[in-house]
Amino acid sequence: MSEQAEQKKSKHPRVFWPFPGLVFVLIGLSLTMGVITVTLATNDPSFGLEEDYFAKAVAWDETAAQIQTNKDLGWNADVDLSESVDGKGERSVMVLITDQQGNAVEGASVEAFAYHNARRSATYSFDLVEIAPGRYSAGQPLSRDGKWTVRLRVTSGDDVFTASVDEWTN
Repeated sequence: MSEQAEQKKSKHPRVFWPFPGLVFVLIGLSLTMGVITVTLATNDPSFGLEEDYFAKAVAWDETAAQIQTNKDLGWNADVDLSESVDGKGERSVMVLITDQQGNAVEGASVEAFAYHNARRSATYSFDLVEIAPGRYSAGQPLSRDGKWTVRLRVTSGDDVFTASVDEWTN
């Protein structure tokens, strides 16, 4: 054999072998998808937990007793959220509390807890002020339109009444 033929035999052309690079690309894609998933799962504003849910579950007997007290009192809570937001970005929250006979419940202490159903993690707790007999009001930054859940705790003397009302805006 000639010298040139031996050199051609000894020189092998480089073959492209993508396996090691492919492994690193797949690992990188997997880590990227994991980071994106965790970020989306932990920063979702529509996700929210019930505050003190375990304590509420343990205190179910008190909750059942309060439900019965609400029935015995026969009070009614009518919540009205204003259709528009004022210049400060607040929406008027009006609550009318009436007894079994339809008479206004005057001089009560009214506490409210509100959240938008599409943004459960953004909650608002506030007190309402009596502006007329049985009519209580407050302004809150409830700027989002849609379905709001308003939970009320009304205390008048020794009587405690609770209610959860769903109210729509626009």
